Amino acid sequence: MAKEEKTRSEIDENYKWDLSRMYKDDDEFNSDCDKLNNLMEIVKDYKEIITKDAKTLYNYLKLEEEIDVIFTNLYVYASCKNDEDLENKESQKKYNIVLNLLSKYDEISSFAMPELLKTDYEVIKKYIKENDDLKEYAFDLEEIYRYQPHVLSETEEKLVSNLSDLSMKFKNNFNIINNTLVDFGYIKDEEGNKVKLTNGNYSKYIKSSNREVRKEVFESREKAYTKFSNLISTDYEAYIKASAMIAKAKKYDSTMDMYLFSDGVTKKIYDNLLKVSDDNLKILHKYFKMRKDILKLDSLEPYDLSAPLVKDYNKVYKPEDAKELICKALKVYGDEYTNQIKTFFENRNIDFYPNKGKRVGYYQNDSYKDIIVLGNYNDDFNSVSSIAHELGHAMHSYYSKKNNKPHLSEYTLLVAEVASLTNEMLLSNYVINNTDDKDLKLHALNNIIEVFADNFFGTLSLGSVFEKIVHEKAFDGETLSEDDFNDIYGKIVKKHNGSLVNDSPYLKYNWCRIPHFYTPFYYYKYSVGACGACYVAKKIINGDKDFLKKYLNFLKLGGSMMPLDELKTIGFDLNDTKIIEEGIQYFDELLDEFMVIYNS
Repeated sequence: MAKEEKTRSEIDENYKWDLSRMYKDDDEFNSDCDKLNNLMEIVKDYKEIITKDAKTLYNYLKLEEEIDVIFTNLYVYASCKNDEDLENKESQKKYNIVLNLLSKYDEISSFAMPELLKTDYEVIKKYIKENDDLKEYAFDLEEIYRYQPHVLSETEEKLVSNLSDLSMKFKNNFNIINNTLVDFGYIKDEEGNKVKLTNGNYSKYIKSSNREVRKEVFESREKAYTKFSNLISTDYEAYIKASAMIAKAKKYDSTMDMYLFSDGVTKKIYDNLLKVSDDNLKILHKYFKMRKDILKLDSLEPYDLSAPLVKDYNKVYKPEDAKELICKALKVYGDEYTNQIKTFFENRNIDFYPNKGKRVGYYQNDSYKDIIVLGNYNDDFNSVSSIAHELGHAMHSYYSKKNNKPHLSEYTLLVAEVASLTNEMLLSNYVINNTDDKDLKLHALNNIIEVFADNFFGTLSLGSVFEKIVHEKAFDGETLSEDDFNDIYGKIVKKHNGSLVNDSPYLKYNWCRIPHFYTPFYYYKYSVGACGACYVAKKIINGDKDFLKKYLNFLKLGGSMMPLDELKTIGFDLNDTKIIEEGIQYFDELLDEFMVIYNS
């Protein structure tokens, strides 16, 4: 009998998140929806008077903040309910209610930004001096005026708002295709059992020590995406064209400039990251060569890139084991950090196991009521590492919200991955230094190596190059077909893999399974996180207590500074390519360390 994916009801309650702390029932949820509608009506009263005086401006900003808090609470709850089972109609309904409210608010408040920016910034600064209450919004107002060259008239902003809403529909289309329509079929596991292959268990079976299993798993998934490549191509082209239309309307030089602008990242920083990655592909290829040699293969295939380098190492880590190991590994942060992590485990803030219809992958999400983690846990060390990663985000959110008012509590994605990837590196380092089991040492060390390879080279030399090319083409008005996307990605992946990894007719389709592309120019931020994590982890591992204090303060900054400035508080300057090269050097050193232990 075939092993089928469990339904949601078949998962042990102890391993499912408890969302009732956000909304205990539909009445509470609907009450906040009603409250939001009432507050949105009040927003209309501010039309043409926002900057009348300091008090009016302050009252409007407080109202906007109150709306944002409720929106965040509703959105996080509804999206999480939806992600539990994307085939659940009731959850879809809640999610769509929130999206429609968001669209309504965008339209109602479309007057605000153009109206605010009609007022000279010197007048705003005068208001801030006059009104002590308004001082708490000084950074927000400075940020708003930074966007002044890109804000349109009220009518134009409404049109752009509608276009943004349409973009969300394309993104939602992809999520439905990726999570419910793409069918990988069945594979045979190591014992010959027939198993339903899903996005949730793919990572487990692609790491099988049985090469035939890996091959079947790889080809089953890739063949499934070839069937949807045309549909996803049509959807994605519409999405990036909508992004290009918005960028042009808002007077950005490119779509990339629009998405980099919010973080204050320059095109030079982005291109430097791509160049440093490209210049050092030889180090990645050294890793591939190490894999080929250890696995004793005549040829290295794409499905060998995740093969276990420690043969038959299948140690089981249940969620309870993950809790114990993660808390020990992160003890260096202090009691507050580890006690809060224990609370996340004990209060069911984590949704561990995959189920039929559940969104793939891992993420952390936080409302102003609770912080939660979604996982697709496979009872192995890699799953433990993924939970440690998301708990890095969770603790970042915990400190940010604890130390800032709501409007300054949201850290940006650019700094987010530093906190998460540092945790993965500290976890693996702890295991390496606290076991006599050679195989476990190698397994943990390989985890750090894979984390860097995937999050630095994988995001830069694959996804980030692809995004830059296709968005430039869309901005220039070119039409992009399924063949165009496949050809572009196919050439990129060949260069990334080099001559050591054999080509596959399926690799060119890999772009169409990556959800990050529907959050444009987000993918490269993993590379910042990877290098930042190398930088942070080395200092913490070396016992630099002064730096540890700086790092914990960095986690408390939230959105109170520009992200590049936040990184500089821990001495990490993205304008300096040497700091990126140091991360690659650390990766190279880890490869050598692996071989020393392996040959011992």
